[in-house]
Amino acid sequence: MRAIHWFRRDLRLSDNAALSAALEANDEVLAVYVLDPRLTHAKNQSPARLAFLYAALANLDAALQSHGAGLIIRQGEPLAELTKLLTDCKAQGLYFNRDYTPYARKRDDAVGGELRTAGYTVESVKDLVLFEQTELLTGTASPYTVYTPYKRRWLERLQADPPLASTPDFSRLRVKDRAEIKSLPLPQPPPEFENAWWQPANEAAAQQRLKNWLGHLQNQPQPPGIGTYAKNRNLPGLDATSHLSPFLRFGLLSPRQCYRGATNARERAPGGTAMEGCETWLGEIIWRDFYYQILWNFPHVAVGPFQKKFARLEWSTDKAHFAAWCDGRTGYPIVDAGMRQLNTQHWMHNRVRMIVASFLTKDLLINWQSGERYFWQMLVDGDQASNNGGWQWAASTGTDAQPYFRIFNPVSQGQKFDPDGTYIRKYVPELAQVPPKYLYAPWTMPLALQQHVGCIIGQDYPAPIVDHASQRTKALALYKV
Repeated sequence: MRAIHWFRRDLRLSDNAALSAALEANDEVLAVYVLDPRLTHAKNQSPARLAFLYAALANLDAALQSHGAGLIIRQGEPLAELTKLLTDCKAQGLYFNRDYTPYARKRDDAVGGELRTAGYTVESVKDLVLFEQTELLTGTASPYTVYTPYKRRWLERLQADPPLASTPDFSRLRVKDRAEIKSLPLPQPPPEFENAWWQPANEAAAQQRLKNWLGHLQNQPQPPGIGTYAKNRNLPGLDATSHLSPFLRFGLLSPRQCYRGATNARERAPGGTAMEGCETWLGEIIWRDFYYQILWNFPHVAVGPFQKKFARLEWSTDKAHFAAWCDGRTGYPIVDAGMRQLNTQHWMHNRVRMIVASFLTKDLLINWQSGERYFWQMLVDGDQASNNGGWQWAASTGTDAQPYFRIFNPVSQGQKFDPDGTYIRKYVPELAQVPPKYLYAPWTMPLALQQHVGCIIGQDYPAPIVDHASQRTKALALYKV
């Protein structure tokens, strides 16, 4: 028998659940990717994400060719393209790994329903997460809406039944008449991303990044490693995080590989600090699953607040404030550094993501959905479940138990998490010569000193566009609905 594996967010060969199932059940498996215009040409699509995707597809094709196969590229509405391809290549079945966004659910239901009715075998498999949908439920058979008990249950289940790695027979990817099956050329990534920090976007590089991250257990800030993660993860001036998020987002790594790696590293950890680092990083994988099951069980979060009472908030629509936030010109250095990192690197340190999100929602009083949308347009690792969950956490409209009065002070956040100013000075170079005493609130610098260091506030660097103390009072009033 012959089947198709429909690649989507699983652009790898190893530990690929649906691909392994297809190879096990069929004599020949054709590897296919459908360029869906609803995604590739979406108004808010990120050029960085497209660049990563196109590079990953080219590298996946090369990996398949090393097994005597290759990647078939089609473009168009997925149901129509897959139906035609099944006919063209005389295949009997379709395999794919499940996705959980509202659009993906609608698309996959249509594909599965139509093809099964037409007599094809259609198998969808869990791969993107370790626990999906309603696999983990509370004692009252309800979805978890609080992270801590979800985490406890998640760990209990995996400790009792750890995920195993698959060992598929890749020789079945060698389809005899593949050359006769039409394929579009591989899409070309834009040249401006050729030397981006995430290159090369391939499975081997992803595995090496994970290996490097897991291999460092020394209690030191450099090189980055899982053993120092708990200690240094909130310090954006250090290279102390894994930078694996785009590889997970597109499936060049599986979450099972990350889980197995983290638990193995924890077993090797020489002491408490390193063990804490492993456990803290593992918690990030759990957060990822948590937000996916929230999106699945409460799909209204894709278009509005989890806590529906906050749908009535009267947000500011100040376009100048929003533009200043987007451009990194708010007058608050840690906020501006974060936004400039986003705009140039298409990635932002997680602690700073929280800071800039709090500033937009609690200082500028602008709807979290505007920030969520801007992140989606910029991030190379943009993922709907995590992006939405993070923004709703910052805006206090989501599942988090912390109430609305959690409001980050952008000055003290900079002092606490960038204590030597490395991060701010890197991304806001006009502040490079400002003394540490004034770096986090440069508008307090005497004029003579401003002139001496070559940074006139309001000219070389903006004055604060709002006063944090007064905006905090307004935010507290706004949320009292």
